[in-house]
Amino acid sequence: MINYEILKKYPLCDRCFGRLYGKVLNTTNLVRGKSLKIAKAIEAEINKDEEMLKALSRSGVKEIRGVDEEVKECPWCRGIFNRMDKLLEEVLEKVKDYEFNTFLIGTHIPEEIKEFEEEIKTEYMESIKQEFGREFGKLLARTINKKPDKENPDIVIHINPYTEEIWLQVNPLFIKGRYRKLVRGIPQTRWLCGFCKGKGCVYCNFTGKKYLVSVEEIIGEPILKATKGKDYRFHGAGREDIDVRMLGNGRPFVIEIKEPRIRNINLKKLEEEINKDGRVEVLNLEFCRRKDKVIIKNVPHKKTYRALVYCEDEVSEEELKKLEEELKNREIYQRTPKRVLHRRADLVRVRKVYKVEANKVDRNHFELIIYCDGGLYIKELISGDEGRTKPSVSSILNKQCICKELDVIKVHDGETNGRNE
Repeated sequence: MINYEILKKYPLCDRCFGRLYGKVLNTTNLVRGKSLKIAKAIEAEINKDEEMLKALSRSGVKEIRGVDEEVKECPWCRGIFNRMDKLLEEVLEKVKDYEFNTFLIGTHIPEEIKEFEEEIKTEYMESIKQEFGREFGKLLARTINKKPDKENPDIVIHINPYTEEIWLQVNPLFIKGRYRKLVRGIPQTRWLCGFCKGKGCVYCNFTGKKYLVSVEEIIGEPILKATKGKDYRFHGAGREDIDVRMLGNGRPFVIEIKEPRIRNINLKKLEEEINKDGRVEVLNLEFCRRKDKVIIKNVPHKKTYRALVYCEDEVSEEELKKLEEELKNREIYQRTPKRVLHRRADLVRVRKVYKVEANKVDRNHFELIIYCDGGLYIKELISGDEGRTKPSVSSILNKQCICKELDVIKVHDGETNGRNE
């Protein structure tokens, strides 16, 4: 049932009156409101309902004979739809320096308008926020020939049409790929000086860093320059120690560029530029979405390592064969290693070693190829970490062993840790 009595209290314009019944009939709010008012005007004139005729006239109905009330400003929209062209010009000025393919309009409504909506709300009402966002989005899409996207917009244009405030939310650009770290001595991510926290001091030679370069910077800086972004963040599928190389098929990663001004970049050229560094190589760069960052960080991967092991006593071929057998499909109970206790909770983690190949190098050295769950600390698997890792290479051989060199030679795709399978 149509509530015309509200027009006596509030002079709603055609569009706003039609929005009260926005979920009825497939037409615009403007046409719906105008049609409903005309129908009511005919009824009021037949019934000589002067009060209703005056109310309709105040709300913009011009067709009523003998009634010429001053049209009042609509208390709901306050004329915001008449200012759309002006707002469009301001939006175009704000976005001119940004390259984007998709957008979303974020409409912000004052609290008093929200309270007004609650007061006059009907079962079939559409909010003014919904209509303004939709109509301004259509106008902008026609003007710039770009598509609105509710799920993954490149840019969100926030508008308060009542105050005419406009601000931009430039969403990050995500690029995924794999990296190989070909040298030792480089951390995966930027590592600030522990004394000055990046400000620069005598301990870091005023660089603000504990290490001058990282995998993150070698990859991120060229991409940041190409996109003219504000900053970047690196998200890897796990991490290797500073003294460990990442070889083979490379470690999956996502680089997140904050507030990029350019999005349509040549990834092949970027690969070539990054790989000139010689310390880090990237493979298979491609654009991706935010969800890929979550997958990269949260889905565990099995890994294959190559470790060069030093043993304080000579190790025989028979002992190495025993080691292979003892570690095959073996669960490892690993208490958080001492060397990472300052940044990891002191827990016992269960990981699995699936296969080990052992090859003697000389009297005191042998090589291990270890296929295991991600998250297993290989150095401690070898040393035993004073009994915190059980079993270990040292405990099985009953000889003290340490890892001299370690490389990741494969990160296995689609192979989650056994505890999740």
